[in-house]
Amino acid sequence: MIRRFLQHLALSASLALTLPAGGDLLLIMGAPGEEDYLAPFQRTTAAWIDASDLAGLNAHTIGATITAESEDDENTPALRDELRDWLAAQPTDGEQPLWVIYVGHGTFDGRIAKLNLRGPDVSAAELREWLAPFQRPMVIVHGGSASAPFLNALSGPNRIVITATENANEINYARFGERFATAVSNPDADIDRDGQTSVLEAFVSAANKTELYYDENERLSTEHALLDDNGDGRGTPFDWFNGTRLVKTAEQPTQSPDGKRARLLSLIPSLAEQNLTDAQRAARNKLEAAVEALRSQKATLEADDYYAQLEVLFRQLSRIYTTTPAE
Repeated sequence: MIRRFLQHLALSASLALTLPAGGDLLLIMGAPGEEDYLAPFQRTTAAWIDASDLAGLNAHTIGATITAESEDDENTPALRDELRDWLAAQPTDGEQPLWVIYVGHGTFDGRIAKLNLRGPDVSAAELREWLAPFQRPMVIVHGGSASAPFLNALSGPNRIVITATENANEINYARFGERFATAVSNPDADIDRDGQTSVLEAFVSAANKTELYYDENERLSTEHALLDDNGDGRGTPFDWFNGTRLVKTAEQPTQSPDGKRARLLSLIPSLAEQNLTDAQRAARNKLEAAVEALRSQKATLEADDYYAQLEVLFRQLSRIYTTTPAE
């Protein structure tokens, strides 16, 4: 009885675990190299532009006008300087997130991982230097090959970093990036059905669809997506999650799993989320942290005690969503 009651509270609260809407999006499209890759890069770029329009973000694109002809034209401007200069001109503080999205190939020569741009490439170390001044929330997505070193290089407080690969040696063409681009605005990727798709939900959905591609085509998977949102630079594999629930633990006790912050951020917030005040949002996030902490103790608690404490937290959450700012 009480379990059904708690499920009802969870559903009626329509828990919207996101941060405030708005922000900026930088979309970088790399050099396709071969013409076969131009179409998927363009599809991925278009999906991000459509999603940023829906989200009301201030979007800036670099390299999005690349064609097979322009890539071969020696008079076409390089992208490296444009990327560096654009980042240098952006506000580094504030609450509005900056999304940095790379669509393209990654390269790794055994020592250095780079973004494969038109003109000189950009290394993970260079991008780390350009992003070092930023204290505002950031979501960084490298959906290409050999992307894992960028997770370690760009990880930090207040950041979510997602890569298509788990190590630099996964150098084959990566399909995760396109699937993630479509997932961030796709209601079907809303696993908990709260009216919006969080970064974590998009990550899990896109990675599972990528894995399904390899299974259906009877091919060995050459990419394994990672997510880092706790700043430790290690990343958590997609298959550690069942939906948005973490189902595996690290072998090392000192390693904290990721997902808590990515669960809180959606590119396109629900109406319920947009209607929350900052104070309500802060209270909601605190209660959600308490719920997760309680769930981690379930095995050590008596069932009645566990569900009684859970009921109290869900009732408090429900009141947040049924109380308007005017009240």
